Amino acid sequence: MKISINWFYIFVALLFVSMLYVSARFFKGSGKSSIGITKGKEYKINSEKSSLVKRVYVVPGRQVKTGDVLVELTSNELEIDIDKLTNRIAVLKSEQHEKSKLVESEIAYVKAQHGITIEEIDTDIEQIQSKMELNRNLAREFAPVATDSTSVNLSRNPQQAKLKSLAQQKAKHHQAMAIKIEDIRQENTTEQSLLVNQIRLLERELELLAAEKKKLSKFAATDGVVENVYVKDGEQVDSFTPLLSINPVRPSTVVGYLVGKKFDIPEIGSAVRVSSYEHRSVTVAGKVIGYGSVSELPEILQKSTAVKAFGREMFIEIAPENSFANGEKVLIR
Repeated sequence: MKISINWFYIFVALLFVSMLYVSARFFKGSGKSSIGITKGKEYKINSEKSSLVKRVYVVPGRQVKTGDVLVELTSNELEIDIDKLTNRIAVLKSEQHEKSKLVESEIAYVKAQHGITIEEIDTDIEQIQSKMELNRNLAREFAPVATDSTSVNLSRNPQQAKLKSLAQQKAKHHQAMAIKIEDIRQENTTEQSLLVNQIRLLERELELLAAEKKKLSKFAATDGVVENVYVKDGEQVDSFTPLLSINPVRPSTVVGYLVGKKFDIPEIGSAVRVSSYEHRSVTVAGKVIGYGSVSELPEILQKSTAVKAFGREMFIEIAPENSFANGEKVLIR
């Protein structure tokens, strides 16, 4: 009987020590460690403008990867604006091409117009030169020995003055033609510059509309699981209407709980180490970003007694590239 009683007291003592150890380690914590739970911040995807749901590619519970298309939207108003701009740009480019062809036609017409007059002048010059040459030949034949007075008379022949006048007229026609062609080219350059600027502005506007159209289709920003889908195919939605919500696969924050007396509370911005409660080798660096109120610990952190544990919330930011699951129990050092 004495031996049995001794073993009973020993067993009770060991059980009491074990309970103290478990409570001290996992619930009251220490100056250097505490417990917590990982949290994944749900994010919603909204429509930027009034649009029509063309197709929904996901359902609740579907796991998606970064870049996966989620919802395809379309906007009749946006499509009409894009078509208008596309047609306007095509018309301006056609006008630009036609004006380039037209300026060459105008230059060719000016050259032809002045060329007829210049050819007539050249014909008159050739006729006068032929007559002068004929007169010289006749003068040599009938008066072999020409006197100085004869040479003077030939040099003062009215036909020489006519030749000079025709040469001046020809030069003026060439000058007028060059000026006219330069005016045509300058006017065309100005018009082409205006058209180019208009086309560039419209193309820039078209790029913005195309970018806006691309934004209508929603893609997964990170790996995650679709939690809710709020729309269906063929539904008309207004601006900023929630389309669906996604939970990231990996948590980005940890909510720790400071239970009991703490001798060393980390300051905001302090670096901490977060490790998996079940697999201590799985760790990630974190940073304290704030503190909350004293609240009841989540069920997963409660010990299996009727007494509820409470602790002060400590919020920790961790990198999304981690190996934790959402809602996983972790140890914070």
